[in-house]
Amino acid sequence: MKSAKPRERAKPGGGGGGAPAGDWSRFTVPLTGGAYAGENRKNGKVFMTIDGANYVCSGTAVDSTTAGVSLVWTAGHCVTDGPGHEATAVMFAPGYLNGQTPNGKWTYTTLDSTPGWEAQGADRFRYDVGAVRVVNAASPGATLAGTVGTRPIVFGQNPAGKRLVSYGYPAARPFNGTQQYACSSPFRRWDTLALTDPMQISCDMTGGSSGGGWFLDSNANGVGDAGEPLVSVNSYGYSTEKTTMYGPYMPASGQARALYDSMR
Repeated sequence: MKSAKPRERAKPGGGGGGAPAGDWSRFTVPLTGGAYAGENRKNGKVFMTIDGANYVCSGTAVDSTTAGVSLVWTAGHCVTDGPGHEATAVMFAPGYLNGQTPNGKWTYTTLDSTPGWEAQGADRFRYDVGAVRVVNAASPGATLAGTVGTRPIVFGQNPAGKRLVSYGYPAARPFNGTQQYACSSPFRRWDTLALTDPMQISCDMTGGSSGGGWFLDSNANGVGDAGEPLVSVNSYGYSTEKTTMYGPYMPASGQARALYDSMR
């Protein structure tokens, strides 16, 4: 955990689309009694080893329909870089804060991503989602649902004209990965102006926030309230865009939905 580096993906160039002043914000996620409470403790850090290097991402405890299954939703690049480059030593720390894991350390039993991400094709970022089943070795009968609760996840939500809230643990400068941040932003555009391409919001979180959940801000109050669903994850940015974040659109039927159905 101490040696973990921020796992991040950046693309050269820029996808266009600036951020009008005043209509978005990045803020420190508040604490309650010195810890994350409510919906915020369902967000956490994801530690993993890929190709011999230790990395850190972000993730979310999401609903499962199978009794006893604890499921974490994150970015595809946080679990694999294709065949032969799968993550090992994966651990989820919900509500992580300043080096402490108040809600336990949850180790993986199985993980998977989408065929599109694993193929590492030219359009791979459309499919940059991953899922991890976890258990609490210190308390084998525990579940994420019973310990911190879980968030709903939905597919096929067109975000045009809506607001989104993105959460994560940015660890690359100027952040240090010790606490949660969130970005509240309107949906900006599709990366290449086509439905099913990745979505753009305004956000300046850095590496380490990858995999953190995007929630549909149904009541437009700037936070991911209980019941508001996860619709995407932090995926990548462009090297020339310091205040934008991109996340994959998850269609009602497609690879992300198939991944969820196979893991839940």
